[in-house]
Amino acid sequence: MAITTKATSNFSFRKLVNAFDEVFDGYMEDSYEDLAKFARDNIKNSTDIRPLTEGTKAIRRKGLSLKRGKTNGTTPLIHTGSLLASIKATPDGVQMADYGKYHMEGFTISSKNGWNQRFTPKAIGDKIRPRNPFFTKSNNLKPSFKKGAEKREKELIKKINRVWRTSQK
Repeated sequence: MAITTKATSNFSFRKLVNAFDEVFDGYMEDSYEDLAKFARDNIKNSTDIRPLTEGTKAIRRKGLSLKRGKTNGTTPLIHTGSLLASIKATPDGVQMADYGKYHMEGFTISSKNGWNQRFTPKAIGDKIRPRNPFFTKSNNLKPSFKKGAEKREKELIKKINRVWRTSQK
């Protein structure tokens, strides 16, 4: 005795793959401005940003930074305001000044570089600076950003369902 089975489906992965660009086009666009604003707010409020070291505070007080004179400011990442001003939403994502990546990833300060040899000749060895993630941690999103993400997710599901449906035969 032979058993015959027949499976039918009301969706097609092939149709979804073929319409991938159409479905995902613009999916994140409206979130880029929110993400850029969130990063700027984090910097302004020093949210989740490590405080300045005593050495950095001394550099600021003595005016040893080439881009700005003496200051008693102790807010991290806002010495010149260049990084803050450079964070902008684009159609493809969020852009910022190149050196912003060092704050996001962490970096090493060498006592052998020219600036340190001139202004801190007694410095010995390297100082490793940990990450200073001013964009965000996924568990620290503002409610408005979360609400926008939920809206985008619902819209994406609607688009996927519309594209991959097939007729039942």
